[in-house]
Parts: sequence; C-alpha cells; structure tokens
Amino acid sequence: MVYWTWPNSLNLYNMSIISEKKFLTEEELQTLQQIQSQTTSLINELGEIELIKLQLDNRHNNAKKFLNEVSNMEQEFSKSIFEKYGKINIDPNTGEITS
Repeated sequence: MVYWTWPNSLNLYNMSIISEKKFLTEEELQTLQQIQSQTTSLINELGEIELIKLQLDNRHNNAKKFLNEVSNMEQEFSKSIFEKYGKINIDPNTGEITS
C-alpha cells in the first residue's frame, strides 16, 4: 500500500511507502477475541439482571396494591361485624363467636 503527501515544493518523487500490513500475534488475537466474548456475555448478563429487577419491582408493586385491597376488605368486614355483634372474638376456623 502506498501513502503519499504533497511536499511543500510539490516534488512528486518524494513518496512514503509502507510495505506490509501488521497483525497481532495469534495469541494476542485470541486474547482480544476472548475479552470481547466475555464483555458481550457480561453485557447480556447485566441486561438480564436489570430485566429481572424490573419484573421484581412490578411484582412488589402488585403485592403492595393487593395488600391495600386485603387491608380494606378486612377493615370493612371488621366494621360490619362490630356493628352487628359488638366487640367480640371470632374463631376463624369455626366462626364461633365468644365475648
């Protein structure tokens, strides 16, 4: 491959010549490719972890919403039972009411 530049005096015979391309050694090339492969694997792993985190956040938010719904149901039920029976104890397995 030949590279040349125009000299200040425009002498066309003053050209720089590069004779051969240079390459990494086989070992260096393998190391480079291994690093690239590991980097790609790491990027994929981190992306997968981030996706799992988003899914867990979504599950967590859904569980909090469900907790609020259950708490509201419990409060409404407790209020209606209190209005009907007064202050009592209930066995949740049998429904037996004790004072």
